[in-house]
Amino acid sequence: MVTFTRNQVIAAAAGTLEVLEALSRGDAPMTLAELVVATGRPKGTVHRMASTLVNTGFATYTRETGRYALTLKAWRIGSVALRDFDLVELARPVMDKLRAETGETVHLSVLEPSGEIVYVAKVVSPKSIGVQTRLGQLSPSWCTATGRSILAHRADMVEQVLRGPLERRTPQTVVDPQAIRRLLEQVRRDGHAIARGENHPDMGGVAAPIWDHTGQVIASVGVAIPIYRMGADVVRGIVARVRQAADAISHQLGHMPP
Repeated sequence: MVTFTRNQVIAAAAGTLEVLEALSRGDAPMTLAELVVATGRPKGTVHRMASTLVNTGFATYTRETGRYALTLKAWRIGSVALRDFDLVELARPVMDKLRAETGETVHLSVLEPSGEIVYVAKVVSPKSIGVQTRLGQLSPSWCTATGRSILAHRADMVEQVLRGPLERRTPQTVVDPQAIRRLLEQVRRDGHAIARGENHPDMGGVAAPIWDHTGQVIASVGVAIPIYRMGADVVRGIVARVRQAADAISHQLGHMPP
């Protein structure tokens, strides 16, 4: 009788889960050779792990094509996590950390069907002068950092928003549709958005998109800052921390960067 140590069992389970994850990332059923490349594990090891997934009903193997594919059993388990998912509760510890790092008010925003954004969570700055917002408040997506960071990745909503009306809320508000398109393209390139005095003349912000397990942007996290505190060095530091926060929340949502 063959016996296994606890470490061997853990290693085997971890490897099997790695094969499961590789199958979930694939755009189509995968061959054994493709799984070997994806996991970086020996062919014999990957074959045993893939066979385990087949024997336990998490994957199928088609002899004619030599390809493995996930079954709905894996989806049923994942759907339980989605059922119990609460974005605000999940994001709260990350937002608390971001507020502690920056000393500024932190917002979690989602895009409404109207094309506006709504603040669904916030952590208030301890400083005496900060940004005044309220939960449930609607704000324009085209002239706010949290709004642009979502809108830049929602081509389905851009034309609806740009059909207007685009209100000039301050002298700094960009309302030209072509200029807004260029700003959104820059957000896609940079991975974050910065706005200065466009929604409120004395306030600005830095935000980054939050991605879910399907690769869609579903929200954004951002830091709201009085304009007089938005020096170049401060903004650079906040950009890095905001992006780290967005990545942390996205990771918890199951997002796997390409």
